[in-house]
Amino acid sequence: MSEKIVIITGATDGIGKVAAREILKKGYSVALVARSKEKLNQVNTELAPFAVKNSISLYQADLSSLKETKKVAEKIKKDFPKIHVLLNNAGAFFSERSVTQEGLESTFALNHLNYFIFADTLIPSLHASGEGRIVNVASGAHFGVSLDFDNLQGETKYSGWKQYQRSKLMNVYFTYELDERLKEKSITVNCLHPGFVKTKFGHNNVGIAKSLLQFAQNLFAIGEDKGARTSVFLATSDEVKNVTGQYFEKSKVKKSSKQSYDLAARKELWKRSEQIAKTILK
Repeated sequence: MSEKIVIITGATDGIGKVAAREILKKGYSVALVARSKEKLNQVNTELAPFAVKNSISLYQADLSSLKETKKVAEKIKKDFPKIHVLLNNAGAFFSERSVTQEGLESTFALNHLNYFIFADTLIPSLHASGEGRIVNVASGAHFGVSLDFDNLQGETKYSGWKQYQRSKLMNVYFTYELDERLKEKSITVNCLHPGFVKTKFGHNNVGIAKSLLQFAQNLFAIGEDKGARTSVFLATSDEVKNVTGQYFEKSKVKKSSKQSYDLAARKELWKRSEQIAKTILK
């Protein structure tokens, strides 16, 4: 199993780090992508005891930047001509609207376009493995919202929580559309709800938004080990090696929201994502 490589984004905290540990324990090699070099080195030290014959590779990039995302994905593709799993896990919640250096709303850039660019760049390596898997961490938060294409990046009316919900709906749309586009390739694409997990998620915020999230996590959240289980299952289990285009919760297929099956919205999101990516990456 040591020749099998799993790429994990957002792997220095929370369920990303736990997933990396559990995947290493199963004998896979991992390549971890995160923004902080210091945290990458720290998690490398923490996970080293679980890497026996397999390896840990580290890649630093700000995944809210499309250019950095593309650059690091190209480096990974060069380093690994064959990739078995891409686990798109990186994401964040921004209570106040912020804009990246490339002029994109931060939630939209990090939670959605990061997945879009990583997958697109690594498809050749995933296909070359003959059994590639793309696993997108979405969320049950996508229930109850739809996309407003006149306000896709919260340009005229911004709610941090609503924008987060919509970004998770985008993850589901992206999964279903990418699955449709990869029908002729040996790559499966699935997404999941990890549960409401007690992590450092949302700690980048300040004030009442951070306090309320921490309070809710203390009361209702599950542990990181439980939160990572479905990600690990989709990345490694033989039970799902031929399953694709599905939404999972607790390692079981579940119907996603009614809005997530809106084909027109799904196609429009792909078109706009593609246009934005081409404009910034030209």
